[in-house]
Amino acid sequence: MKTFGMLVADNGSNWYISGAPDARWNNDKLVSELGSVKGSSFEVIRMDGLVTP
Repeated sequence: MKTFGMLVADNGSNWYISGAPDARWNNDKLVSELGSVKGSSFEVIRMDGLVTP
């Protein structure tokens, strides 16, 4: 997320992260660590001029 960014959409469910599978990841550790991240930990960066409403 820090390297490639992240998109947040309100689709009615709690935090849900998806991505491409990768054999180098330890999925159990990834799920555990991402589960401890709070929404307040993220910083919103405005993209005026790059994104149109």
